Amino acid sequence: MNVQALLKQAQKMQSDLKKIEQKLEMRTYVEENDLVCVECDGKYHITAIKIKSKNLEDLDILQDMIAVTVNKVIEKAKTEHEQELAKITGGVKMPGAF
Repeated sequence: MNVQALLKQAQKMQSDLKKIEQKLEMRTYVEENDLVCVECDGKYHITAIKIKSKNLEDLDILQDMIAVTVNKVIEKAKTEHEQELAKITGGVKMPGAF
C-alpha cells in the first residue's frame, strides 16, 4: 500500500468530516407535542421553548413534557449527526468527531 495515498485519503476524509460538521451545526431541530415545542441547533443548544397550551392548571405535567421534549430534540440532532458522519467514515468512530 502506498503510504502517501493513505495520508491523502485520510486528509480528504478529515476535510469532508469538517464540512459535514459545519453544515450540521447550522441546522435547526424541532420536536413538539400538544403542550410544548422545543428547538435546538446543531450544537445541541436549546434555542427556543414555546408553550402551546393556554391552560396551565397542571404545571407538573407541563414541566415533565418540557423535559421529555428537550431530550427528544437533542436525541434527534445527535442521531442525524451520527448518520451523516457514518456516511463518510463507514461507521467507524473518529477521534474528535461527534
